[in-house]
Amino acid sequence: MNDTLENQEFQTPSKRPGFLTVLCILTFVYTGLSLISSMFSLVSGPRSEDEMLQSKVEMTSSMNEMYDLGAAWAGDIFRDLIHMLDSFNQHHTMMTISSILIVAIGLFGAILMFKGRKLGFHLYIIYSLLLVVQVYFFVDPKYVPMFFVITNLVLAGLFIFLYSRNLKWLK
Repeated sequence: MNDTLENQEFQTPSKRPGFLTVLCILTFVYTGLSLISSMFSLVSGPRSEDEMLQSKVEMTSSMNEMYDLGAAWAGDIFRDLIHMLDSFNQHHTMMTISSILIVAIGLFGAILMFKGRKLGFHLYIIYSLLLVVQVYFFVDPKYVPMFFVITNLVLAGLFIFLYSRNLKWLK
């Protein structure tokens, strides 16, 4: 009788919470689009010198406008983004392959959580943290704008928190 009571306490309800379903669908959409985008990027290859020059000219123009308006902080962000763009293009293949692997971890984690497995939550945490630090593998840290890191950390933390609200249901 005591064993029956203990087994009932540790069994998870059979119906998936609606909130978990919504979170998983959002993750499926985001990671699916990211995978498709990364696959196309891998096939298309890095930008040509002309494309890079055009992008740099446009960003430099925006940077100069920000400095002229007295928004030095925004100009500095554009300056950093130009360096990031250049770095990403130089390391295009490795950046894209690492993006595919990281996003695949996130997708797999969401699939596991959708099926009710707690391991998916842990994989999702790893995915979220890797997304935040991935840029540091390819770009000099002095060129990574703080808003980029803070935004990614806030979004990752929010989704981890929201997923954690469903841990009772996951086994």
